[in-house]
Amino acid sequence: MTRTMMRTTRSVMATLGVALSLTAAVACDSGKAKVEAAGKKADQVVDKLDRDEAADMLASAKATLAQNADPAEPCTWVTSHPGATELARLCSFDVPMRHATLAVTMAEKARAEQPEAPTLTECQSDEWSKAKAKLDAAYASEPAWTALAARWAKVCAGA
Repeated sequence: MTRTMMRTTRSVMATLGVALSLTAAVACDSGKAKVEAAGKKADQVVDKLDRDEAADMLASAKATLAQNADPAEPCTWVTSHPGATELARLCSFDVPMRHATLAVTMAEKARAEQPEAPTLTECQSDEWSKAKAKLDAAYASEPAWTALAARWAKVCAGA
């Protein structure tokens, strides 16, 4: 069973438990105050589960990035959980920056090896193009991105 399936199962079980508690509260006393209290308790439990899952996904994404890999599962998960803002930023900024940085580093290395070459294969990088499109759309004025784009422009002038 994958981690996501385990979390989902845990979330469903907790939600089911809350729903049963709510039903029991309504059956014992149909008072509006008890129903509202049970509803608030259910919301709190679900919110805590969402926060815990978001924290797990964020930790997983950071660990994966630290290993120079893409955090595919957490970045897929965050698309349906827009409230996980730190994870959303990691997936929308840090991941494309990683790809762009790798492309720039490869181009700089090639330029150092062939300083007089009119063009470099590394300057035709699909990774750079994809990352640039994402970063320009959402983070055009972000200092880290503008500095990296300047490095690219320097090494791949005209590319």
